[in-house]
Amino acid sequence: MRLPISNALWRLLSLSVLTLFLFACSSESMDESLISDESTELPQAINSTSAPVTKLPYPEIPEKSYTIELDRWDIPSDRTDADKTTANLQKAIDWAVDEGYGIINLPKGHYLVGRYGNDIYQAGIALKSNMAFMLDKEAIIEMVPNDKWNYCVLEVTAKERVVISGGTILGDRDNHTYTPRPGDGYTSHDEGHLVCIQNESAYVTVENVKLTKANGDGILLVGQKGPGSSVKHITIKNNEIVGNRRQGISIVGGEDVLIENNEIHHTSGTSPQFGIDIESKIYNSSDIRIMSNYFHHNRGGDLVNVDGKRVVVDGNILEQGDDSEYIDGPIVYRKNADMTIRRNDITMRTMSVNNWNGIIMYSSDKPKTNPAMTYIYENTCNNCGFYMYKGADLEVRDNKLLNGHLVFSKMKNLTVANNEVEHPNKCWAYRFKKVTGFASGNTYNGETFDIPLSEKPWDGCWIH
Repeated sequence: MRLPISNALWRLLSLSVLTLFLFACSSESMDESLISDESTELPQAINSTSAPVTKLPYPEIPEKSYTIELDRWDIPSDRTDADKTTANLQKAIDWAVDEGYGIINLPKGHYLVGRYGNDIYQAGIALKSNMAFMLDKEAIIEMVPNDKWNYCVLEVTAKERVVISGGTILGDRDNHTYTPRPGDGYTSHDEGHLVCIQNESAYVTVENVKLTKANGDGILLVGQKGPGSSVKHITIKNNEIVGNRRQGISIVGGEDVLIENNEIHHTSGTSPQFGIDIESKIYNSSDIRIMSNYFHHNRGGDLVNVDGKRVVVDGNILEQGDDSEYIDGPIVYRKNADMTIRRNDITMRTMSVNNWNGIIMYSSDKPKTNPAMTYIYENTCNNCGFYMYKGADLEVRDNKLLNGHLVFSKMKNLTVANNEVEHPNKCWAYRFKKVTGFASGNTYNGETFDIPLSEKPWDGCWIH
């Protein structure tokens, strides 16, 4: 059954309150710095023109405030002259930071930015350390239409203690020109991003921003300083991330990342097309919390974790959407990623390429090398089920699967406990092939369902 949007949002708020309480009570789950009241108060004048932010998260940012004077700096605010706007807005920001201002306000207006970086890169605005860039709620920063493979509308490169808040960041996907890339001729142009946090930047917050129409990602986190590097201590909260072409958020090397209370939707255009993609490549991604977000209408799926470690997915709503088709499905992970997936509400309307699976673990014949357990508990799957294969070290408990199923193939050290599955066909509800582990307390259509798992591989109701 699909939740109406109004009910879904109400449930999201309730889950958010519960989740915050539980995390606040657990010293192992949340860094005390994220819930501390010892932060710098914003002057009241800032609150009247910017997003509803009342505190800065980093006390090192100076309280001294400056509102950019458009006439003084000759900054167009009428969506004209991208070269002049980019150059002069950058000069104003650099001057303000050099003068000791920490809170830099951008007045309402439509700012067209973007200038030549190199043959494949269109440059935007570079932010500095120890600054809060506060956009008026009617401020729009838009990337000028271009034919470049890469761009960052706002970039945070090798910086610390940066806040981006308020307004709208707009990409050029509706007016982009897909010229072949020099050297290889590719035209995918999927690296045009709205906010780039990169090169081992740390302590960066993005909140209360609408991020839309990127040719690539709404937000890209990337280590960018060699193997094992990452950006660190990143907070992304209370944003609307909508209509981006490749991803809502990509994490390509991020440690201690909190993604909370965002609406992430209508991601589509070029693969993978997920709301959030954790895919580190040569970098490192770990200790990531994805909490109380509302996902819907994301073409590839809502969340994929290729290799992130200690990833918690808690209290989110994941809905396919009435006029949307999943490719992969709501939650996808690979067996060497370790996850805790708990208290989420997942709804599917049509079958994906992975059948009716709200959570699926992709695998291969290669052995699992990460010894960590993955935990999946207290989730509700509406019109969907879970499928894991060729893996190990998994606990699935206390889930409700409505018109759903639990399917496991060639799994070792599996615990299946206290799950409630409703389905018209018993042998589709629970299926096992060469599975070892432990099971207890599971039900099928409200009645006890015995699953005799042990150390000896067991087959049960496998449909060939």
